[in-house]
Amino acid sequence: MVAHLTMILLIYFLAAMAVHAMHQRHLSRPESEGFEQILLIPSNQAGRIEGIVRELCRELLYRGKSFRLTVVADRTEAETITIIEKLMQRQGMETSYLPAVPADIERVAQTDHTFRLIDLRESEQ
Repeated sequence: MVAHLTMILLIYFLAAMAVHAMHQRHLSRPESEGFEQILLIPSNQAGRIEGIVRELCRELLYRGKSFRLTVVADRTEAETITIIEKLMQRQGMETSYLPAVPADIERVAQTDHTFRLIDLRESEQ
């Protein structure tokens, strides 16, 4: 009888500790920061793109931001695009595409802070 009561008390104690830990984790999360537009230029990064997109989604979802991903890629990057599409579908999100990099994108990205530019072209060099 005493063993059963001790087991019940132990279970209640562990459950209370779990609830307390989850509550502390919830309090430590930053406030929701709204919406962010992401412009991604993958440039044939099929080997690395999954980790990059997963980390981006994890960061934005942790911060409570909703976001829209626009991928700038041509038809030669079909494998990279397929990977991105699968990852975004798992998140329940759609991806939009641009067929070519706009000529003044770097200048606009520096002056206009309404979107974040992730340019992976430089890592190939």
